[in-house]
Amino acid sequence: MKNPEITSLFKYCPIGKNQLSALAQKKIWYSKPASFNDPFDTRFHVVGNLHSYVQETDAQKLNRIFGEDMSDAIVKKKVSLESELMQFRQGIEELGILSLADSNNNLLMWSHYAEDHKGMCLEFERKDGEVLASSDSTQPIFYTDNHPTLSPKSLLNKAAALTSKKRILYAKSKHWEYEREWRHIVENGNRLHPWPAPLKAVYFGCKVEASDINLVKNVIADPTINYFQAHQYSDVFGVYFKKC
Repeated sequence: MKNPEITSLFKYCPIGKNQLSALAQKKIWYSKPASFNDPFDTRFHVVGNLHSYVQETDAQKLNRIFGEDMSDAIVKKKVSLESELMQFRQGIEELGILSLADSNNNLLMWSHYAEDHKGMCLEFERKDGEVLASSDSTQPIFYTDNHPTLSPKSLLNKAAALTSKKRILYAKSKHWEYEREWRHIVENGNRLHPWPAPLKAVYFGCKVEASDINLVKNVIADPTINYFQAHQYSDVFGVYFKKC
């Protein structure tokens, strides 16, 4: 398992009807890229011509052109890659992405994604045998200044296209570095999928009321899960957690 020091991944979210319904089903929402708050996410830059040259295999066509048996000749023909590029884009747009973080005490994440500390943070265990430990479907984001590049010729090779897709899906602008994001990716987005790993604990923001804490506990109804609430330090910017 890569990054063995990361033993848990966290999902910051509000406490609302949709989240409670998902928790009751032991499921979580995977979004399509189009619904992300960053319009630059999953964008890429095409480098090179949108055509390639492949071997002509139509013997009759070769005979008509050259008027002789060309079975031993190697003749190249120009083919457009527009349709392959469109299919590649559509394939990315249909994927489901679960955005996670590698810590539960990121003050900006609590404010931006957990309803200004009135929400919660779900802790999923990351260990061998779970999909969150598999680099095939789960990786940390690489933060960069430039869009990932795509060579149109790579679209003709399945392995090369898959490599390009991963580079695009796991890249974001350096402006988002504070999130320290990881992504788990599945085939179909904008729908609920089962939890990607066992739920280990739930952390509540420092503004969550006791009634909401009890509501979440009753919905999950699992005595093995631990619950904590955030509290502010008196002398530094930060939070600590107490069991609740």
